[in-house]
Amino acid sequence: MKNVMTIDVEDWYQSNDFNFSPECWDNFESRVEDNTRKILEMLDKYETKATFFVLGSVAKQHPKLVRECVEKGHEIGSHGMWHKMVNRLSREEFIRDLRESREIIEQIAGKKVVYYRAASWSISRKILWMLEVLEEEGFLCDSSVQPFRTPLSGMNGAPYFPFHPVINSRTLRLVEFPSTVLRVGRLNLPFAGGLYLRSLPGGLIKRALRRVNKERPGMVYIHPWEADTKQPRLRVPPHIAFAHYSNLSTTLEKLEMLLQEFEFAPLGEIISSVECPEHVV
Repeated sequence: MKNVMTIDVEDWYQSNDFNFSPECWDNFESRVEDNTRKILEMLDKYETKATFFVLGSVAKQHPKLVRECVEKGHEIGSHGMWHKMVNRLSREEFIRDLRESREIIEQIAGKKVVYYRAASWSISRKILWMLEVLEEEGFLCDSSVQPFRTPLSGMNGAPYFPFHPVINSRTLRLVEFPSTVLRVGRLNLPFAGGLYLRSLPGGLIKRALRRVNKERPGMVYIHPWEADTKQPRLRVPPHIAFAHYSNLSTTLEKLEMLLQEFEFAPLGEIISSVECPEHVV
């Protein structure tokens, strides 16, 4: 069974771990090009295509990087414009952010953008209207729901498989592909991206994905800054330092391990090949 490989293209200082205002981003060293190319080289080595969810601000600053991803045959989606948590945006702010990012990325990539991922998986039950907006704006798939809670975001009890959301008794054409978890009893255990991928033993990650694949495709996600052991180390509270800096040296190692043992494809290929049931979120 093929799984989905996704890359959230954002620079180290754009992470919600730090919450720096975009107004001060120019004060920081940009490292996203070199780090994204490390991932591109790894994908090339294993002849694997992925979906790159690109921040509109990154695309605007590094258009050559976006075109390079397209030329290598990868799929391009939107990660929003400024990496703002969407659960803190009004409807008007969300639409403006969405459209601005899409227009910039489409102009550079020369392709229609129909896949979206919110910053830090920040779509919640209180703002499910955002899924309706995405459909109205022509998006085919969203990947912003996390079926467990963290201090930042997530939805306990949300579906853990790809589905068509039912909102206000209406089934959306849009597919929601949530972050992948291992279902153990009633628990949803994350393992396939971010801090979880960096921190868990490789053998456990492989066993978890094999179990998921008995029922459905899984999805891996990483950020370019997670492959950067030389990024600036800021003085931040211990829990932020742990979340952002832990085990950065293992990211590419874990990625290669997975590419060696599993098949991966872009999001669009997978959702077109699997049955996605209707489900009330």
